[in-house]
Amino acid sequence: MNTELGWISLLPSLLAIVFAILTRRVVWALLGGVLLAHVLLFMPAFGTGLQSGVISLGEVLIAPSNQLIWGFTLAIGALFGVLERGGTFGHFVTALQQKQWVPNRRRARLFTWILGVLVFIESNVSIMTSGTTSRPVYDRLGISRQKLAYIIDSTCAPVCILIPLNAWGAFNLGLIGNQGVSDPISTLIAAIGLNFYAIIALFLALFVAWSGWAFGPMRAFEQQAQQRYEAEPDHHDTDAVNRGAVATVIISLVTMVLMVPVMLWYTGDGSMIAGKGMLSVFVAIIVALVIAIIGSVITLRTSAKLIISSILRGAWKILPLAVILWMAIALGDATRALGSGDYLAGVLNATLPMWLLPALIFLLSALTAFAIGSSWGTFAIMLPLAIPLAVGLDLPVALFVGAALAGGIFGDHSSPISDTTIIASLASGSEHIDHVRTQLPYAFLAAALATIAYVIAGLLVAN
Repeated sequence: MNTELGWISLLPSLLAIVFAILTRRVVWALLGGVLLAHVLLFMPAFGTGLQSGVISLGEVLIAPSNQLIWGFTLAIGALFGVLERGGTFGHFVTALQQKQWVPNRRRARLFTWILGVLVFIESNVSIMTSGTTSRPVYDRLGISRQKLAYIIDSTCAPVCILIPLNAWGAFNLGLIGNQGVSDPISTLIAAIGLNFYAIIALFLALFVAWSGWAFGPMRAFEQQAQQRYEAEPDHHDTDAVNRGAVATVIISLVTMVLMVPVMLWYTGDGSMIAGKGMLSVFVAIIVALVIAIIGSVITLRTSAKLIISSILRGAWKILPLAVILWMAIALGDATRALGSGDYLAGVLNATLPMWLLPALIFLLSALTAFAIGSSWGTFAIMLPLAIPLAVGLDLPVALFVGAALAGGIFGDHSSPISDTTIIASLASGSEHIDHVRTQLPYAFLAAALATIAYVIAGLLVAN
């Protein structure tokens, strides 16, 4: 088996990145990387390498340590399938629309920001909730839909990565844990405070919500919205709201959030840090799913057939993310066997100042996410590179994890082919290209500040 291949050991990861950028097919890019890595391990025995690659994928899939990862990834999809298709979430959104909490523009913008922060369980659900709830209010008050699209896009993804009690946290916890990190939960928690782009973007959106600040193309759209604004009588949604359905959504989501620390404490014998993170997340999601099912049946008389259909469709919808995670774990195992991280660490240590590396990881991750339009795909590609690099150079792993995650959020946030960017346009009723044009200046401003922060952080840890 070849384990000291020099620069050749980087080819599987590099080609996965290039292929993902060119085709935007992350699963196939990762699969190709896995097979190529095993071919390199067994050169010149090409057939043996391919066979080894296929066997490794099977081993990763059935490994007992990975079963909870697949379980809670699919369970979160099932939960939102029940809430959305079961009907309770529709009543929840209608109830929010009927509340008169936004009498002026500032309150309307702050309401959107707060709602985006509160519904942190899943980014697309958060975007749809914030956008569809706020759009009638923005039209009534003369605020541009482009401003709405920016605020929901700049709160939902950043807050999902900063409060990782959701599928985002589960996904990244799985990636970190499968890179040989001894304490994935502590590393992920520490990386939250080092995710400079997400933090800056979130609070920049809060400043914009508070002040109404508009620059670049956004200024013209705001002026047009105010010019079109005419005083009209308030039109309130008169659809009947099932209070039990609203309570079902709130109770299930709150329970899921609260169950995670409770389970961490329980499985850690009184210590949350020592708790079993993956088991805790899995139990919390299952409990929330049970509450959602019971609440849907009691309050809306949802049929068993619709419940089962909702569970299956929700799990099916999130299945591609589980497949990405599967491929990423297999690629990480293969690149560790090739010694890619050690080689890259040695080269960068000899050719680049160590203080530049966090900023470099951030920018490389951002470029990848911008090109493929997927923050999760970027995490899957970049974390298996960033973590071994940090370990090889004896630098803080959490800093490199934070930089990789931050770059993924920035690239996804600013990419016109990102699903969250597209959904933000749809939820706000904005023309998609208008949303992209008006959001980019804010995203670039946050990214510039984040890059400076990573340079400073690199200087601090390198000295």
